[in-house]
Amino acid sequence: MKNALVILAGGKGTRFGQKIPKQFLKIGSTNFLDYFISNLDIASFDIVNISIDKKYQKIYFSDKEFSKKIKITYSKPGLTRQISSFNALKNLKKFKIKNVLIHDAARPLCSNKLIKKIISKLDKNNNAIPYVEYNDRQLIKKGKYETKVINIQTPQGFNYNLILKEHIKYKNFKFNDDAGLLQKSKIKLNLIKGEKNNIKITYPEDINLFKLFKRPKTKYGIGYDIHQIDKKSKNGLKLGGIKIPFSKLIGHSDADVVLHAICDSIFGALSMRDIGYHFPNTDKKWKNADSSKFIIYCRNILREKGYSIVNLDINVIAEKPKVNMYVSKMIKNISTLLRIKNSSISIKATTNEKIGFIGNGEGIAAESIVHITDDKIS
Repeated sequence: MKNALVILAGGKGTRFGQKIPKQFLKIGSTNFLDYFISNLDIASFDIVNISIDKKYQKIYFSDKEFSKKIKITYSKPGLTRQISSFNALKNLKKFKIKNVLIHDAARPLCSNKLIKKIISKLDKNNNAIPYVEYNDRQLIKKGKYETKVINIQTPQGFNYNLILKEHIKYKNFKFNDDAGLLQKSKIKLNLIKGEKNNIKITYPEDINLFKLFKRPKTKYGIGYDIHQIDKKSKNGLKLGGIKIPFSKLIGHSDADVVLHAICDSIFGALSMRDIGYHFPNTDKKWKNADSSKFIIYCRNILREKGYSIVNLDINVIAEKPKVNMYVSKMIKNISTLLRIKNSSISIKATTNEKIGFIGNGEGIAAESIVHITDDKIS
């Protein structure tokens, strides 16, 4: 194995003033640790070690999806950052690592571009330390002399054997970061430009900076539903939650193909299977159920996961009835159910040109495409 990543997520975050460590604080649909990992290009690494307390791991971090793609291991946090880092390095010893990047979970906005830059620099250097420089005029605390100040960031890249040796050598000393150990040994730091967005979350007000700089997640989902027309009936059709004077559709619930298609598109965007999984037609509870209940369920799931709807595009395919005259009412009802603006919904009605099951007037279908985002964080 060549490259390893150490994520230090064992800090208590006492300056943050919360009951739980800051790296696990829920912000919308995520926390800082999950956010960093979900945006990580794992192709850059052979193994990832997370320094995390077991009790927090069980509650705030699940590696089920992550571990399918890359080898992941855990190490025990120490009383100090330095001990946590040392424990992680010792835990990686059996994997024959060449280079290691050590990163703080409290810096969730680090980009893959910076990570690749650090790894590239390690091809010819035994360390690669990112820094940022600010344009403000700065003075030393005594106020007598001007000085040029740079701010050191993580992830910091090292030759694995070198940084492990330095940790062993200075295990009785205390340093704020791993680069400090190299400085103690007078090993030249190979400084590279970091990123000003790569902020460290230290105080509660830093959450606002995270919200400002975070990369929003956007997802899309497709839904489709079709039901047969009950030609024995003359009334009872529901589309988009609106009653239409036409033969009803045959189904376990009210067979509202529009609302069912919307539900499936939302479930698809959230990778949550389909409407039949959540509301099976074998369950008597949903017999003749109003499909508005399904939409409200989807709305609540979206909110719980921190997502909101950007746009909802719906097609209704039917020879009869003429759906266009009901589009405005459907949009108004759907917007009320989902608590989104009318302008976020598009409904188009078309026929099947007398072709097939729908064209013969035997059924009605609907398809839905939804665009959701976590950009609006409460």
